Amino acid sequence: MVRKAVIPCAGLGTRFLPATLAVPKELLPIDRKPAIQHIVADLVECGVDTVVLVISRGKEALLHYFLDDHRLAGKRLPPELTQSIEELALLRERVNVVAVYQEKPLGLGHAVLCAAPVVGDEPFLLALPDDHFRPSPTRQLVEAWEKYGKGAVALLEVPNEDVPRFGIVSVEREETPFLLLNDAVEKPTLEAAPSRLAIMGRYLFPPKVFEYLRNTPPGINSEIQLTDSMKTLAQKEGLVGVPVSGEYLDIGTWDSYVRTLMRLGLEDPAFREFLTRHLH
Repeated sequence: MVRKAVIPCAGLGTRFLPATLAVPKELLPIDRKPAIQHIVADLVECGVDTVVLVISRGKEALLHYFLDDHRLAGKRLPPELTQSIEELALLRERVNVVAVYQEKPLGLGHAVLCAAPVVGDEPFLLALPDDHFRPSPTRQLVEAWEKYGKGAVALLEVPNEDVPRFGIVSVEREETPFLLLNDAVEKPTLEAAPSRLAIMGRYLFPPKVFEYLRNTPPGINSEIQLTDSMKTLAQKEGLVGVPVSGEYLDIGTWDSYVRTLMRLGLEDPAFREFLTRHLH
């Protein structure tokens, strides 16, 4: 059973400044709900009961969002809003959300390591808040862990021009629906890349990854790169790849965030006519 999950949220959201001086990017809405709520709900549906938010100073609003809030007690709201508030209340009851601080921006690997005291000696899911999927690959990551007892990562085949933007894996063999991996390379050139399968923002790690992170020297940008520890994990213990079968929604940049909002809005009958009428 995988009961714990980590969501790294310490970044300053510089691509969304100045808005993120006031509101953490992870609280910006997708389909009427804060982006992070979608991720926490997905994790809970896969059996997680404890979520560790890795935050920086000033982003405590992320934790507060998942605490009980009595400001709406007794207020009359439209039915659709009442349903949304009740859904959030139920989610709060099902999960314990805690926060730890990443005091210095030393990379994604360091952010994960900050969660080690809470995760302890247990396997855990890792979800990056900019990456959203329909359907989510999270349950398949858990299934891979249950089948192989190895770490697992979501993968998406990307165009050649995007290869240098991602961590890229090397496939040892295929065991449908999974791929068994033996290497991972952080942001390789196209010529050096072992494949076009990019590491996306959903992972499942054994607790051993914390040891590898502690022994990982700074890499690109003088940061502790998670992919470097995944490389060690793949080579020493093996790693399972889970190809993403559905739709990938990126909210990491302003352009991609707006595209995601538009895509979801066009799927909502209440907004489709409005958007098509005003988008010229």
